Amino acid sequence: MKGVIFVEFLEMVDEKFGLEMTEELIENSDLKSEGIYTAVGTYDDSEMINLITHLHKKTAIPVPKLLTVFSQYLFGGFLKRYPEMLVEYSSGFEMLMKIDDTIHVQVQKLYPEAILPKFEFEKISDNELKLIYKSQRKMPDLAEGLISSTMNHFNEKFSIAREYVQEDGSWVNFIIKKE
Repeated sequence: MKGVIFVEFLEMVDEKFGLEMTEELIENSDLKSEGIYTAVGTYDDSEMINLITHLHKKTAIPVPKLLTVFSQYLFGGFLKRYPEMLVEYSSGFEMLMKIDDTIHVQVQKLYPEAILPKFEFEKISDNELKLIYKSQRKMPDLAEGLISSTMNHFNEKFSIAREYVQEDGSWVNFIIKKE
C-alpha cells in the first residue's frame, strides 16, 4: 500500500483523536516500518490493518465506520495533494466512470509499483450507475466512502446500495442512484 495512504491516515488520527492516540497506535501496533512513512514509499497492507484494528479497539468505533471516516478524510487529502484530479469532471458519475482509465493511469505513472483496486462500470441510466469494485485488499467500506465523497464534492444527492459478489469483500458492486 502506498505511503500516502498511511500519511493521510495518521494525519486523520492526529486531527480527530489527538497526537497521543497516534503515538499509541504506532507504539502498540505491529509495524515493520515502525510507523515511519513517506508519501512515496510502499508498505505492507497488514500495517494499515493493524493500525485500523488498534484504533477500533481504543475507540470502540466499528471498523467499517472508521474506514468510512478515513475515506472522507482521504478524499480531502487527495484534493489538496492533487487538485488537478477533479478539474476536468463536471459530475460524480463522470469522475467515477474514469477511475480506472484516467485517474488510476495517472496514479500508476506517479507510483508504478502501486497495486490499485479495479473499477469497472455499467451505466444503467442517466441517474443510475453500477460501479464494480475488485480488490485484493477487501476494503469496500473505504471504496464506498470515496464514492460518497466524490458525489458530495459535486453536490449531488444520491443513494448507494451494495451487492456482494464475493462475500469477503474482494468483489462488490455499488449501485449509485442520483436522487
